Amino acid sequence: MPKYPAAMAGETYALVLLSAAKWITDLGVVWLVGVFAFRVVAGPGGASDVDSGELDRRLTCHAGLALALLFVAAAARLYAQTYSSFGLDEPVTGDLLRLVAEQTRWGGRWIWQSAAVVVGAPAVAMVAARVRWGWQLLGAAALAIVATAPMTGHALAYAGGAVIPMALQIGHLLAAGIWLGALGMLLSVGLQSLGGESGGDGAALSQLVDRFSPVALTAAVTLAGTGAWTAFLYVDEIPQLWETVYGRVLLLKTGFVAATAALGAYNWKRVRPLLGTGGGADRLRRSGTAELLVALVLLAVTAWLVHLPIPHE
Repeated sequence: MPKYPAAMAGETYALVLLSAAKWITDLGVVWLVGVFAFRVVAGPGGASDVDSGELDRRLTCHAGLALALLFVAAAARLYAQTYSSFGLDEPVTGDLLRLVAEQTRWGGRWIWQSAAVVVGAPAVAMVAARVRWGWQLLGAAALAIVATAPMTGHALAYAGGAVIPMALQIGHLLAAGIWLGALGMLLSVGLQSLGGESGGDGAALSQLVDRFSPVALTAAVTLAGTGAWTAFLYVDEIPQLWETVYGRVLLLKTGFVAATAALGAYNWKRVRPLLGTGGGADRLRRSGTAELLVALVLLAVTAWLVHLPIPHE
Protein backbone atom coordinates (compact mmCIF):
# COMPACT_ATOMS: atom_id res chain seq x y z
CA MET A 1 0.00 0.00 0.00
CA PRO A 2 2.66 2.65 0.84
CA LYS A 3 4.25 2.15 -2.57
CA TYR A 4 1.26 3.53 -4.51
CA PRO A 5 1.25 7.05 -3.00
CA ALA A 6 5.03 7.17 -3.39
CA ALA A 7 4.69 6.30 -7.08
CA MET A 8 2.09 9.01 -7.54
CA ALA A 9 4.35 11.52 -5.81
CA GLY A 10 7.21 10.46 -8.08
CA GLU A 11 5.09 10.94 -11.18
CA THR A 12 4.07 14.39 -10.01
CA TYR A 13 7.69 15.27 -9.30
CA ALA A 14 8.66 14.06 -12.78
CA LEU A 15 6.00 16.33 -14.30
CA VAL A 16 7.32 19.25 -12.27
CA LEU A 17 10.87 18.56 -13.47
CA LEU A 18 9.82 18.25 -17.10
CA SER A 19 7.70 21.41 -16.95
CA ALA A 20 10.39 23.44 -15.19
CA ALA A 21 13.04 22.40 -17.70
CA LYS A 22 10.70 23.27 -20.58
CA TRP A 23 9.89 26.64 -18.98
CA ILE A 24 13.59 27.48 -18.75
CA THR A 25 14.05 26.39 -22.37
CA ASP A 26 11.20 28.54 -23.67
CA LEU A 27 12.40 31.48 -21.61
CA GLY A 28 15.85 31.20 -23.20
CA VAL A 29 14.42 30.88 -26.71
CA VAL A 30 12.07 33.84 -26.29
CA TRP A 31 14.93 35.89 -24.82
CA LEU A 32 17.34 35.08 -27.67
CA VAL A 33 14.77 35.71 -30.41
CA GLY A 34 13.83 38.95 -28.66
CA VAL A 35 17.44 40.14 -28.71
CA PHE A 36 17.69 39.68 -32.47
CA ALA A 37 14.22 41.11 -33.15
CA PHE A 38 14.89 44.22 -31.09
CA ARG A 39 18.22 44.70 -32.81
CA VAL A 40 16.42 44.70 -36.17
CA VAL A 41 13.91 47.27 -34.90
CA ALA A 42 16.32 49.57 -33.06
CA GLY A 43 19.69 48.91 -34.72
CA PRO A 44 21.26 50.48 -37.79
CA GLY A 45 18.49 51.65 -40.08
CA GLY A 46 16.01 51.40 -37.22
CA ALA A 47 15.85 54.02 -34.48
CA SER A 48 18.62 56.41 -35.48
CA ASP A 49 18.74 58.05 -32.04
CA VAL A 50 20.07 54.89 -30.43
CA ASP A 51 23.86 54.64 -30.38
CA SER A 52 24.47 51.49 -32.44
CA GLY A 53 27.75 50.59 -30.73
CA GLU A 54 26.30 50.82 -27.22
CA LEU A 55 23.14 49.04 -28.35
CA ASP A 56 25.13 46.14 -29.81
CA ARG A 57 27.23 45.85 -26.66
CA ARG A 58 24.18 45.55 -24.43
CA LEU A 59 22.31 43.21 -26.76
CA THR A 60 25.39 40.99 -27.09
CA CYS A 61 25.44 40.63 -23.32
CA HIS A 62 21.78 39.61 -23.35
CA ALA A 63 22.39 37.15 -26.19
CA GLY A 64 25.19 35.51 -24.20
CA LEU A 65 23.01 35.22 -21.10
CA ALA A 66 20.12 33.76 -23.12
CA LEU A 67 22.41 31.22 -24.72
CA ALA A 68 23.89 30.26 -21.34
CA LEU A 69 20.35 29.71 -20.06
CA LEU A 70 19.67 27.44 -23.04
CA PHE A 71 22.73 25.34 -22.21
CA VAL A 72 21.45 24.94 -18.65
CA ALA A 73 17.99 24.14 -20.00
CA ALA A 74 19.33 21.42 -22.31
CA ALA A 75 21.02 19.68 -19.39
CA ALA A 76 17.93 20.12 -17.21
CA ARG A 77 15.69 18.60 -19.87
CA LEU A 78 17.93 15.57 -20.24
CA TYR A 79 17.92 15.02 -16.48
CA ALA A 80 14.14 15.50 -16.26
CA GLN A 81 13.49 13.08 -19.12
CA THR A 82 15.81 10.50 -17.58
CA TYR A 83 14.13 10.83 -14.19
CA SER A 84 10.73 10.51 -15.85
CA SER A 85 11.88 7.29 -17.55
CA PHE A 86 13.89 5.65 -14.75
CA GLY A 87 13.94 7.80 -11.63
CA LEU A 88 10.82 6.30 -10.11
CA ASP A 89 12.63 2.97 -9.76
CA GLU A 90 16.34 3.81 -9.45
CA PRO A 91 18.69 6.81 -9.01
CA VAL A 92 19.57 8.87 -12.08
CA THR A 93 23.18 8.11 -13.03
CA GLY A 94 25.53 9.14 -15.79
CA ASP A 95 24.96 5.82 -17.51
CA LEU A 96 21.21 6.39 -17.55
CA LEU A 97 21.68 9.93 -18.88
CA ARG A 98 23.82 8.59 -21.73
CA LEU A 99 21.29 5.84 -22.39
CA VAL A 100 18.45 8.33 -22.82
CA ALA A 101 20.57 10.72 -24.89
CA GLU A 102 22.07 8.12 -27.21
CA GLN A 103 19.62 5.23 -27.46
CA THR A 104 16.10 6.69 -27.37
CA ARG A 105 14.06 8.49 -29.98
CA TRP A 106 13.61 11.43 -27.60
CA GLY A 107 17.38 11.56 -27.08
CA GLY A 108 18.04 11.68 -30.81
CA ARG A 109 15.80 14.70 -31.15
CA TRP A 110 17.28 16.29 -28.02
CA ILE A 111 20.72 16.00 -29.62
CA TRP A 112 19.52 18.04 -32.61
CA GLN A 113 18.14 20.68 -30.26
CA SER A 114 21.35 20.78 -28.26
CA ALA A 115 23.44 21.02 -31.43
CA ALA A 116 21.46 24.09 -32.47
CA VAL A 117 22.26 25.69 -29.09
CA VAL A 118 25.96 24.83 -29.49
CA VAL A 119 25.99 26.50 -32.91
CA GLY A 120 24.78 29.68 -31.24
CA ALA A 121 27.96 29.98 -29.15
CA PRO A 122 30.34 30.93 -32.00
CA ALA A 123 27.65 33.23 -33.41
CA VAL A 124 27.53 35.16 -30.13
CA ALA A 125 31.34 35.23 -30.07
CA MET A 126 31.38 36.68 -33.59
CA VAL A 127 28.86 39.33 -32.61
CA ALA A 128 30.97 40.23 -29.57
CA ALA A 129 34.06 40.49 -31.80
CA ARG A 130 32.10 42.69 -34.23
CA VAL A 131 32.71 40.28 -37.07
CA ARG A 132 30.85 41.14 -40.24
CA TRP A 133 27.66 39.09 -40.64
CA GLY A 134 27.84 38.17 -36.96
CA TRP A 135 24.29 39.31 -36.27
CA GLN A 136 22.99 37.49 -39.34
CA LEU A 137 24.63 34.29 -38.12
CA LEU A 138 23.13 34.79 -34.67
CA GLY A 139 19.72 35.22 -36.28
CA ALA A 140 20.23 31.98 -38.22
CA ALA A 141 21.27 30.19 -35.02
CA ALA A 142 18.19 31.51 -33.20
CA LEU A 143 16.01 30.28 -36.07
CA ALA A 144 17.64 26.83 -35.87
CA ILE A 145 16.95 26.69 -32.14
CA VAL A 146 13.32 27.61 -32.74
CA ALA A 147 12.98 25.14 -35.62
CA THR A 148 14.20 22.20 -33.54
CA ALA A 149 12.23 23.12 -30.40
CA PRO A 150 8.99 21.27 -31.35
CA MET A 151 10.85 18.01 -32.05
CA THR A 152 10.31 16.68 -28.53
CA GLY A 153 6.73 17.88 -28.11
CA HIS A 154 3.29 16.92 -29.34
CA ALA A 155 3.91 17.94 -32.96
CA LEU A 156 5.82 14.84 -34.12
CA ALA A 157 3.36 12.55 -32.33
CA TYR A 158 0.27 14.04 -33.99
CA ALA A 159 -1.65 11.31 -35.82
CA GLY A 160 -2.61 13.59 -38.70
CA GLY A 161 1.00 14.27 -39.68
CA ALA A 162 3.76 16.39 -38.21
CA VAL A 163 4.21 19.08 -40.88
CA ILE A 164 1.38 21.41 -39.90
CA PRO A 165 1.84 21.07 -36.10
CA MET A 166 5.58 21.64 -36.49
CA ALA A 167 5.03 24.76 -38.60
CA LEU A 168 2.46 26.07 -36.13
CA GLN A 169 4.76 25.52 -33.14
CA ILE A 170 7.68 27.20 -34.89
CA GLY A 171 5.51 30.20 -35.77
CA HIS A 172 4.08 30.27 -32.24
CA LEU A 173 7.50 30.34 -30.60
CA LEU A 174 8.91 32.89 -33.05
CA ALA A 175 5.94 35.17 -32.45
CA ALA A 176 6.39 34.88 -28.68
CA GLY A 177 10.05 35.87 -29.01
CA ILE A 178 9.37 38.79 -31.33
CA TRP A 179 6.58 40.11 -29.09
CA LEU A 180 7.61 39.31 -25.53
CA GLY A 181 11.36 38.86 -25.92
CA ALA A 182 11.72 42.12 -27.80
CA LEU A 183 9.51 43.83 -25.21
CA GLY A 184 11.98 42.71 -22.57
CA MET A 185 14.79 44.26 -24.59
CA LEU A 186 12.80 47.47 -25.02
CA LEU A 187 12.42 47.77 -21.25
CA SER A 188 15.95 46.71 -20.29
CA VAL A 189 17.94 48.22 -23.17
CA GLY A 190 15.78 50.78 -24.98
CA LEU A 191 14.56 52.59 -21.87
CA GLN A 192 18.03 52.65 -20.39
CA SER A 193 19.45 54.09 -23.59
CA LEU A 194 16.81 56.73 -24.25
CA GLY A 195 14.39 57.32 -21.42
CA GLY A 196 15.51 55.53 -18.32
CA GLU A 197 16.96 58.57 -16.62
CA SER A 198 15.34 61.88 -15.81
CA GLY A 199 15.78 64.20 -18.73
CA GLY A 200 15.90 61.31 -21.15
CA ASP A 201 14.97 61.89 -24.77
CA GLY A 202 11.22 61.30 -24.72
CA ALA A 203 10.85 61.99 -28.43
CA ALA A 204 13.49 59.38 -29.31
CA LEU A 205 11.88 56.85 -27.00
CA SER A 206 8.50 57.54 -28.55
CA GLN A 207 10.01 56.99 -32.01
CA LEU A 208 11.49 53.67 -30.90
CA VAL A 209 8.20 52.48 -29.39
CA ASP A 210 6.35 53.58 -32.53
CA ARG A 211 8.65 51.33 -34.57
CA PHE A 212 8.24 48.44 -32.16
CA SER A 213 4.45 48.60 -31.73
CA PRO A 214 3.37 47.30 -35.19
CA VAL A 215 5.95 44.51 -34.96
CA ALA A 216 4.64 43.49 -31.55
CA LEU A 217 1.04 43.70 -32.72
CA THR A 218 1.73 41.48 -35.73
CA ALA A 219 3.56 38.97 -33.53
CA ALA A 220 0.72 38.94 -30.97
CA VAL A 221 -1.86 38.24 -33.68
CA THR A 222 0.37 35.48 -35.08
CA LEU A 223 0.80 33.93 -31.65
CA ALA A 224 -2.96 33.93 -31.06
CA GLY A 225 -3.67 32.50 -34.51
CA THR A 226 -1.12 29.70 -34.35
CA GLY A 227 -2.24 28.84 -30.83
CA ALA A 228 -5.89 28.64 -31.85
CA TRP A 229 -5.07 26.46 -34.87
CA THR A 230 -2.97 24.14 -32.73
CA ALA A 231 -5.81 23.80 -30.22
CA PHE A 232 -8.16 22.95 -33.09
CA LEU A 233 -5.83 20.12 -34.14
CA TYR A 234 -5.36 18.65 -30.66
CA VAL A 235 -8.87 19.04 -29.22
CA ASP A 236 -11.37 16.84 -31.06
CA GLU A 237 -14.55 17.93 -29.27
CA ILE A 238 -15.51 21.10 -27.40
CA PRO A 239 -16.39 19.28 -24.13
CA GLN A 240 -12.78 18.07 -23.96
CA LEU A 241 -11.89 21.64 -22.96
CA TRP A 242 -13.39 21.08 -19.51
CA GLU A 243 -13.52 17.30 -19.32
CA THR A 244 -9.78 16.66 -19.74
CA VAL A 245 -6.75 17.98 -17.88
CA TYR A 246 -5.23 19.10 -21.17
CA GLY A 247 -8.35 21.07 -22.04
CA ARG A 248 -8.54 22.77 -18.65
CA VAL A 249 -4.88 23.79 -18.75
CA LEU A 250 -5.39 25.00 -22.32
CA LEU A 251 -8.21 27.23 -21.11
CA LEU A 252 -5.92 28.51 -18.35
CA LYS A 253 -3.26 29.29 -20.93
CA THR A 254 -5.83 31.09 -23.08
CA GLY A 255 -6.74 33.26 -20.11
CA PHE A 256 -3.12 34.28 -19.57
CA VAL A 257 -2.72 34.99 -23.30
CA ALA A 258 -5.75 37.27 -23.10
CA ALA A 259 -4.39 39.01 -20.00
CA THR A 260 -1.00 39.56 -21.63
CA ALA A 261 -2.65 40.89 -24.79
CA ALA A 262 -4.85 43.22 -22.74
CA LEU A 263 -1.81 44.70 -21.02
CA GLY A 264 -0.12 45.07 -24.40
CA ALA A 265 -3.17 46.87 -25.78
CA TYR A 266 -3.15 49.18 -22.74
CA ASN A 267 0.51 50.00 -23.38
CA TRP A 268 -0.22 50.70 -27.03
CA LYS A 269 -3.35 52.80 -26.58
CA ARG A 270 -2.77 54.55 -23.25
CA VAL A 271 0.93 54.56 -22.43
CA ARG A 272 2.55 55.05 -25.84
CA PRO A 273 0.90 58.45 -26.52
CA LEU A 274 2.31 59.76 -23.20
CA LEU A 275 5.95 58.93 -23.92
CA GLY A 276 6.79 62.47 -24.93
CA THR A 277 5.50 63.84 -21.63
CA GLY A 278 6.94 63.80 -18.13
CA GLY A 279 6.80 60.38 -16.48
CA GLY A 280 5.97 58.59 -19.72
CA ALA A 281 9.03 56.35 -19.55
CA ASP A 282 8.23 55.36 -15.96
CA ARG A 283 4.67 54.44 -16.91
CA LEU A 284 5.94 52.32 -19.77
CA ARG A 285 8.40 50.59 -17.44
CA ARG A 286 5.69 49.73 -14.92
CA SER A 287 3.04 48.58 -17.41
CA GLY A 288 5.58 46.76 -19.59
CA THR A 289 6.99 44.95 -16.56
CA ALA A 290 3.48 43.85 -15.59
CA GLU A 291 2.98 42.50 -19.11
CA LEU A 292 6.22 40.52 -18.90
CA LEU A 293 5.40 39.10 -15.46
CA VAL A 294 2.08 37.76 -16.74
CA ALA A 295 3.94 36.40 -19.78
CA LEU A 296 6.34 34.50 -17.50
CA VAL A 297 3.38 32.75 -15.89
CA LEU A 298 2.00 32.11 -19.38
CA LEU A 299 5.25 30.37 -20.37
CA ALA A 300 5.07 28.25 -17.21
CA VAL A 301 1.51 27.14 -18.00
CA THR A 302 2.57 26.37 -21.58
CA ALA A 303 5.48 24.27 -20.30
CA TRP A 304 3.02 22.31 -18.17
CA LEU A 305 0.58 21.91 -21.07
CA VAL A 306 3.08 20.34 -23.48
CA HIS A 307 3.75 17.49 -21.03
CA LEU A 308 0.10 16.51 -20.72
CA PRO A 309 -1.45 13.95 -23.06
CA ILE A 310 -3.61 15.54 -25.76
CA PRO A 311 -7.29 14.43 -25.57
CA HIS A 312 -7.28 11.82 -28.32
CA GLU A 313 -4.31 10.08 -26.67
